[in-house]
This record gives sequence, structure tokens and C-alpha cells, in this order.
Amino acid sequence: MKPKIAHLAASGAAMALAAMPCAARACDACMGGKDPNIRPAINGAIFFMLGMVTLMSAGVGFFMRYLAMRANVPLAPHEELVQMMTMPERPNHV
Repeated sequence: MKPKIAHLAASGAAMALAAMPCAARACDACMGGKDPNIRPAINGAIFFMLGMVTLMSAGVGFFMRYLAMRANVPLAPHEELVQMMTMPERPNHV
């Protein structure tokens, strides 16, 4: 019963906020405030965070590409011989 009440309360709060768009205002820092240096600093911080996310995503992508390329490289002859000697033989029938 309690989850239904919590869901109903959250829905009611969302509807109340949607009915009053004038109450949804940004803070002074986001709207430019009295200090003219704050807006470029906030923009710099946002672009820095976006750059970090992009850098991490690119790193994961390049690592996945490296692993895929490495998985497709044929074995060296001596490694192939060792693998053939240690692997049990498969039966000829399927």
C-alpha cells in the first residue's frame, strides 16, 4: 500500500510543478548573476566535463578495437605448434 501512496504523491508533486512553470527558475549563477566572470567559468566547466566523457568513451572504444584486432591475428608458428601438441584431437564425425 505504501508504494502506491508514494507513487501518487510523486505524481501529484510533478503535476503541481507542471502547472506552475513560473516556479521553475534557474539560480543566479546559471542566469548570469551579478558577476560577469561566472558565465565563462561555468561554460568552461561544462565543456571540460563533456570532454572528459568523450575522452573516456573514446578510450573504451579504442581498447575494444584493439582487442578485436588482436583476437583476429593468426598465431605465430611456434605457438601454433604448441597448441596443436597440447590440444586433444577431435573426432572426425560431426
